[in-house]
Amino acid sequence: MVKIADVKVGQVIKNEFDQITRDLLKDYANASGDTNPIHTRDEIAEKAGLKGVIAHGLFSFGFITKLFEDFLEHGKFGTLIEIGVEMRGMVRCGDTLITEAKITNIDGNRVYFDVTQTTITNVDIKGKDGAIVKQFEAGERGYITEKDIKKGLVKTKEVSEGILTYRERVATPGSAIVELND
Repeated sequence: MVKIADVKVGQVIKNEFDQITRDLLKDYANASGDTNPIHTRDEIAEKAGLKGVIAHGLFSFGFITKLFEDFLEHGKFGTLIEIGVEMRGMVRCGDTLITEAKITNIDGNRVYFDVTQTTITNVDIKGKDGAIVKQFEAGERGYITEKDIKKGLVKTKEVSEGILTYRERVATPGSAIVELND
């Protein structure tokens, strides 16, 4: 149950999705009616100047609305009043999509959030000798650019198989307002 007394400034709600595949994007294209082939066919996406298919903007936006619908238990505890986002980065197959909303203000029954949707794009895993143990689509297709490196978006961390190289970037920043029931 979500009541105004249960929320506080600084509180974060979050969801994470790591099952973005070509088949899922094809299903979404068919369900949404947006059959633009840059979302389903690599060769067309490449001709358009992309390095492979990209997810529909509304596909990733749907995870933002889902975050709030889950938080409000589909209207049981309140209403999603407004969402405003800026789509800045592409979401690709194999990405992990992390959606977070942080409460910035509470005014009466209205709760204001800063929304951040981040993509984690795995590039490769290298062993201690520097040899690639596993390469992901981003590494194969060259999704990571020099600009990503210069901006400090490319990171590494130790995993069980070796050192994972990945890109972490904000794809969609924004804000939202919900109104909780009494």
